[in-house]
Amino acid sequence: MTRLWLRAALGTAGVLALLGVPASHAQQAVVLSPDAAALEVGQAFLAHHAGDCLAILPQHVVAEAGRPALRREGRAGLLGETRASADLGEDIAVARIDGGIATDCGVGALAVRRELGRLLQQGRLASLRSINGDGTVAQLAVTIVDDDDAGLLRVQPTHPDNPIRKGLSGSLLMIDGVAAGMLLSVHARSGIGTVMRMDALMARVDAHLFAAPPAVPSATAGGARPPGQPARVVAWSSLPHSEAERAANLVAEDEAPAWRSAVERWPASIDLQLGDTPVVLDRLRLEARGVADPAELPARVEVFINVSGEARAWRALTATALRFDDGRAGIAFAPVRARLLRLSFSGTAGGGHVISLGRVRLGED
Repeated sequence: MTRLWLRAALGTAGVLALLGVPASHAQQAVVLSPDAAALEVGQAFLAHHAGDCLAILPQHVVAEAGRPALRREGRAGLLGETRASADLGEDIAVARIDGGIATDCGVGALAVRRELGRLLQQGRLASLRSINGDGTVAQLAVTIVDDDDAGLLRVQPTHPDNPIRKGLSGSLLMIDGVAAGMLLSVHARSGIGTVMRMDALMARVDAHLFAAPPAVPSATAGGARPPGQPARVVAWSSLPHSEAERAANLVAEDEAPAWRSAVERWPASIDLQLGDTPVVLDRLRLEARGVADPAELPARVEVFINVSGEARAWRALTATALRFDDGRAGIAFAPVRARLLRLSFSGTAGGGHVISLGRVRLGED
């Protein structure tokens, strides 16, 4: 049965591969350093498979970034971080992603075009597509100067005044709007970039995906959150101040540091998944545990709930100014059913742009 399913899946991939992946669907993300949010380390190509959101990117970008933070292309600027990564060899890696990016994660991995012969014969003019730190798309015109017929292409900028700069590793080579490869490196002297063809790249990704054991379902999958079990942080609107000060720490049971973030634009929101099915909630508690400077605590919060999990199903529940007594601020409301909870913070106690919070406890005041 497994062999038949695999053959059918690959057969579907073959049909879809002939269609290619147009630029409008070739979703990418800029890879940022978790310890310096303004530092653009590289680029990642987004795809989904078997319920996972995947980032396909150069291995040296993963190594440089540590636990890479990602900002997806588009005005929404969805954020994410890698949960685990695998080195596929030849400077290619694939990483699973948590965060808001996972709610809208590119094309299916099997739909990425593998047959490139005719496309590469059409001409030598192409572009490197990348994502800026603010989520906008950038294009750099290049010329394909060599194809080694072994999976690698060489490209050079069409205009000498526009070199391939640092931070573009992982950019997609686009030909007629179709992703034909991924930039791996650039020669420091000649300025010529090395690109792995998409067919060679996806062959490595396919081998990894079909060799990986199936995900083990959660013990609570399909049911409500058991009493006392913390929620899961699934999205955040502002990058962490450092790798250690992640949003996921807000529901940690261990001694993880407080969440801390330098907010670029208010409000700063945190989305929590309460369970796979709606649960009843009537109160929550915010804790200052681990916050070094009380001036960084949030000053005001608006609470939203979502019952269905659909993007348009959010509704406002309550809004209140926050007062932390003995390091705690309780919020109570009439009982509601919710699958997702959003905390939207406006401002800090000291009026600065750096916000910090220790823990979020559900069903406690």
